[in-house]
Amino acid sequence: MPRPLRHRFVPRPPFLGGTLQTLRGVAWPIRPALPRPGHRLRIPLPDGDQLAASLHLPAAEGAPERRRPLALLVHGLVGTENDPCLRAAARALIERGFPVLRLNLRGNALSGPRSTSHYHIGRAEDLRDVLRALPPALTEAGVAVAGWSLGGGLVLNLLGRHAEEEGMPRLLAGAAISAPLDPAAAHAAMEAHRLFGPLLLALYRREVLAVARARDLDAGLRVAAAAARSVREFEAMVSAPRFGFPSYATYVELTRPGRALPAIRVPTLLLQAADDPIVPAASLEAVDWADCPAVQPVLAAGGGHCGFEDVRLGRDPMQTRALVAFFEGAAEAAAAGQAGASAGAMAAATAHQGAGSEPSSTAQAAARAAPA
Repeated sequence: MPRPLRHRFVPRPPFLGGTLQTLRGVAWPIRPALPRPGHRLRIPLPDGDQLAASLHLPAAEGAPERRRPLALLVHGLVGTENDPCLRAAARALIERGFPVLRLNLRGNALSGPRSTSHYHIGRAEDLRDVLRALPPALTEAGVAVAGWSLGGGLVLNLLGRHAEEEGMPRLLAGAAISAPLDPAAAHAAMEAHRLFGPLLLALYRREVLAVARARDLDAGLRVAAAAARSVREFEAMVSAPRFGFPSYATYVELTRPGRALPAIRVPTLLLQAADDPIVPAASLEAVDWADCPAVQPVLAAGGGHCGFEDVRLGRDPMQTRALVAFFEGAAEAAAAGQAGASAGAMAAATAHQGAGSEPSSTAQAAARAAPA
């Protein structure tokens, strides 16, 4: 069984350890500035809900054969388009000429006013419906999709379950950062963490109950939401029955992103940290990677949950450098009319080095290994 690529990670002080790295990635109050203002979109879903999104177009359109694919970025649990890790990636991609769409899931702080329901890790059809709803001018060069935490799980479920459905644009690459391959294991880790467990529960409960127009959250479920003592209990007492699952065990098994990995045919980067306090690195060991040829797992020695703030000079953390190099490779491969992303990814890595923004060795190794 192929094992994940191992990446040596040296944290940048003061972000030492998984907890501080996590706070840096998802809760740092100083958010990366974006090079271009976004255009606010309201993307309709088939059931009438609308998702808020910010679209950033590159400064100038290049030659048609050099156009970059659209990069769709998806936040995690209780997140928004403004999460620090997501904004850092958006900035780097915009500067590389990618059009970027920062999406807000249904029920979050920005999409909530026009939502009648909420997201969950198995609701990848929302991403599918967003991609179907976008005008062809945005997607004709292809799409690369990235997600962080729960958003990473949604991306994996999208790629494994909906990528080839009718009406989908051409998907060129995927990336999942700190994605919970096994939601039950992630819930247990949250429950055991004295800081993140209570904090995530409080934020999650507040977000769910704040959707004033929710049509699938009856009085009994609202009482259960108030009574839940952990994210695991919340999912068992609220999310599972709310979305029609007969039990918590069924809910986490049927929505588990790890189930989707063997079906993924798009070159996909899967980045995890050994010291992630929310997503146990051991979840990688439960996967038979020989059955997942399109997915390149990378296990960094540190980085926490969506942090990956390392000692390299420059403003971009390791996760951003890896993501940009991987998506550059997919773009170069598509522009060259190649069948796979590997050669293009390595060419992009070389070009980045010459431009003074060398991607990490993790990105180079992941790009080299990405199959057709």
